[in-house]
Amino acid sequence: MKNAVYFQSGGPTSVINSSFYGVIVACQEDERIDKLYGARYGLEGLLNKDLVLIDEPYQKYEELTTLSGAILGSARLLLPSSFEEEAYRKVLDCVKEYNIGYIFVNGGNDSMDTADKLNRYFKSINYDCLVVGIPKTIDNDLLNMDHAPGYGSCVKFITRTLMELSLDINAYKKGRVTIIETMGRDTGWLAASSSLANEFNLGPDLIYVPEVPFSKEKFYEDIKRIYKEKGRVIVVVAEALKDKDGNYVASDNNLDSFGHVQLGAISKLLADQVKKDLGINTRNVELSLVQRCASHIASSIDVKEAIEVGKHAVKFALEGKDGVVTIQRISSSPYKVEYVLGDLMKVANGIKYLPRNYINEEGNGVSKEFLDYARPFIDEDEIKITLGNKFIQKK
Repeated sequence: MKNAVYFQSGGPTSVINSSFYGVIVACQEDERIDKLYGARYGLEGLLNKDLVLIDEPYQKYEELTTLSGAILGSARLLLPSSFEEEAYRKVLDCVKEYNIGYIFVNGGNDSMDTADKLNRYFKSINYDCLVVGIPKTIDNDLLNMDHAPGYGSCVKFITRTLMELSLDINAYKKGRVTIIETMGRDTGWLAASSSLANEFNLGPDLIYVPEVPFSKEKFYEDIKRIYKEKGRVIVVVAEALKDKDGNYVASDNNLDSFGHVQLGAISKLLADQVKKDLGINTRNVELSLVQRCASHIASSIDVKEAIEVGKHAVKFALEGKDGVVTIQRISSSPYKVEYVLGDLMKVANGIKYLPRNYINEEGNGVSKEFLDYARPFIDEDEIKITLGNKFIQKK
């Protein structure tokens, strides 16, 4: 009988710990797995043999489904390409010492690269250890799946936050240009989700995403037009906006451990430029880390699916299958999905961009297709606002 180890990797989300809970439940409910360990601080836990035994009944861990962060600790650590490197020997030593037969890697596209390398390494030395990836990302940029756990809760948080910001902004007769920045290292999935606040007449006037080249001239035209109409403008921008040449509009030119460009504060940059060039008062709001750690407003679907991908990872492993658990949508109304095992190599390091048909023709908002796609995540009856524009006269 073999043991299993689970670790968390990359940026935290409000539901990654729910996937951990799903793994715990599934491991304890199947006698084919003897012990489950958690590796502290991601891959470092395997390299340093820093494992913790998960030995209490799964009911004791139920609080994990309400906690944000990465409860075991996370890391951004790149495995070398060559299996001859010492890192692989250290992993093998740990796996042998703890009698590990299953490794569950919970993370995004870089983390799936780690899972894929580990999986191929064990195959190359003919060692009996299966690796299964458990998806996680707020950016929603994992290939070959409809969406990944973490994104739905961000959609709900951003939608409600835009509504509340709009109520605050609308309190004053004389307005300004407010530029709100979302995360999104390469894509506009998070920025686009702010459009759902318009379902309650409390959303942004303009949305700009990296999938459409950013033009300052067009941006200024949009600002002036709406400011003239309404006396105020609410703009949402993704942090990774790029110009027509593919250059980031705001970047500090530094790289992280995976070689990704570190992005600057684009909302402040644009707010300063609007004030200087157009002479309109501005304010910038950076949603920053609260997007991914707001477990108090987590999407109910997101929590459920995060648990399920954890459970299915164990299920597939015990069937002798390696790969990555994917969520595939069957329908949006009624909302229904299925869990399918995908190929790690086809997910590792790839990027799923916002489809062009999810963006409006002008490139400054979204389409009905996107709204239909994202609406199931927001728990509408819980967050809706019906009196937002009841008393203030529209200009």
